[in-house]
Amino acid sequence: MEIKYTYASIKKRLLAFILLVVFFLVVILSRLFYIQLIGSDKIASKAYQQWLRDLPMTADRGNITDRNGAVLATSYTTYDIYVRHADIKDENGVTRVISDATGINFDTVYQKVSKKGFSEVLVCKNQEKAVVQTILEDYKSGIFFVENTSRYYEYGNLLTQILGFVSSDGNGQGGLEAEYNKYLKGVNGLSMVESDLRGTTINSSLGYYLPAIDGLNLQLTIDLKIQKAVEEIVLNAKLSSGAKSASAIVMDPQTGELLAISTKPSYDLNEIPRDDVQTLLQLSKAIPITDAYEPGSTFKIITTAIALNEGLTSANDYFYCAGYRMVDGVKIKCHRRTGHGSQSLGQGLSNSCNCVFMELIRRIGLEKFYRYLEDFGISTGYNLDFPGEGKGVLMPKSVVKAGDLFRMGFGQSVALTPLGLITSVSACINGGKLMQPHFVTKITNNLGGVVYEKTPTMLRQVVKSSVSSTLNPLLNAVVSTGGGKHAKVDGYDICGKTGTAQKYENGKIAEGKYVASFIGFYPTQTPRYAVLVVVDEPQGAYYGGVVASPVAKQIFEAIFDLRETPRDENLAQQDKLNSASVVVPDLIGKTLTESVSILSSLGLQYLTSGEGVYVKDQIVAPGAVVASGDIVLLIF
Repeated sequence: MEIKYTYASIKKRLLAFILLVVFFLVVILSRLFYIQLIGSDKIASKAYQQWLRDLPMTADRGNITDRNGAVLATSYTTYDIYVRHADIKDENGVTRVISDATGINFDTVYQKVSKKGFSEVLVCKNQEKAVVQTILEDYKSGIFFVENTSRYYEYGNLLTQILGFVSSDGNGQGGLEAEYNKYLKGVNGLSMVESDLRGTTINSSLGYYLPAIDGLNLQLTIDLKIQKAVEEIVLNAKLSSGAKSASAIVMDPQTGELLAISTKPSYDLNEIPRDDVQTLLQLSKAIPITDAYEPGSTFKIITTAIALNEGLTSANDYFYCAGYRMVDGVKIKCHRRTGHGSQSLGQGLSNSCNCVFMELIRRIGLEKFYRYLEDFGISTGYNLDFPGEGKGVLMPKSVVKAGDLFRMGFGQSVALTPLGLITSVSACINGGKLMQPHFVTKITNNLGGVVYEKTPTMLRQVVKSSVSSTLNPLLNAVVSTGGGKHAKVDGYDICGKTGTAQKYENGKIAEGKYVASFIGFYPTQTPRYAVLVVVDEPQGAYYGGVVASPVAKQIFEAIFDLRETPRDENLAQQDKLNSASVVVPDLIGKTLTESVSILSSLGLQYLTSGEGVYVKDQIVAPGAVVASGDIVLLIF
């Protein structure tokens, strides 16, 4: 069958062909237009990625300094060693040079040197400059060096838990290194060279360098000189008392600035025990910030401040202590079994009489008490610029019984962190202002420009300023003539309070385990230094007035010396008159009544521990020479 084409059909076919050609031309031209004008940057970038080989340039991590600019943490240059297989001409030679210089096993290095299919292979990190110089003396083609930074802590075992440390990649792990990591770490740069399809560097090719942007610097509120003194004193306190741990905080109660903070045991930040994770985690914990504990009698300052603020007591108020108080059929004891008898509010603080504070908390009541605990920040925290800030531990208000409430009044059945205690008590003595505690006062760049500056922040007014005017002189008497006498420094008007608390395990009292503490302030009027000492599970003597107060005294003495604080000579003379020497008598085998009579006649105070008729042991030992008004612990 013969097919005949008409002129019209041929014309239609030709037109269709022309349209198809035009369509493809339009597509091709559009694609060329896109490639040349619109997508050129993106495509060029992909091309660069194919012929450029890059090595990272690590930014210098910012410094951490104390309030006066003394460097606490800094970074120094180290080198990462890479090999580029495409440029290696002698695998064994390259391996030998690197192995000899670094001390890394030959076979381990060879596995990396001979690895194919990768542009660059990292052989080792953080090598010192001397290692690089050794390699360069017998340099082999294919070895590359990249500048890196390593962290160095100028004082090693100082501020261990507070500074924290960095990972092998230079990121903050724990402490301020983690909290301010995004400011400290900076922005890494790149070093790039042109290479061919096989990855071999092209001779006379262009090099490209994107410089790193160094991290910012932190200036802390910490005073290095005070910190160093506190570290030594706390370590000695832990060792001499045989305690599980010992901690101290020094704060400016007017601003919330943390001047020093230490916990022992700790470790050297330049020798981090990374191979023992359990030990590392335990020793890295900033106990004064993270862990809540029952404060014991130091909490009585807060109870007193609440009662004064509510007009429920005054300096002229009197109380009676029979040695115990019956609450819902349960006897809650005072530490003095024979009782303190009639006493004023100030005497109750000096004697640390539990019965006085059971009466105060009865007057305050549960609702007001819990409202104040929130106002003091005990149950909410303070938004400290530090990771893992702990909060107080309170019983649900709905389940609190009368006995629980009464114990809270003298610092039991309530728990808070040491940071929470020093912050809330500071509000009681600084005119009622709850100041936000903080570590960082300024963030700067390497040119000295200030990026951020912290100003002291008052969270709220908790009590009236008149409360401090009444309370501070009462706390001064605690140190001058009361249970805190071992914290006294002649010629300086220190005020404060001791604390002793039993520890609990599995809901029961842990036999023989105590927390001894002391919190003090100087000067009595408008205090500028707050010192808190906490000794966990001391062996032997365990009362705060015996264990913690002398530690606080040493810290105050160091502060006065470092800050060149003059002493009041008139006060020093009076203190000397009040500290007449007394020889401690032998009371072992005597009854409590006999012992109290002897001690009172000598002007000595006493505390008791245990149950029984006759004294089995005593602290201080017979024959020791002490000052009038000192405390002897009678053990039954």
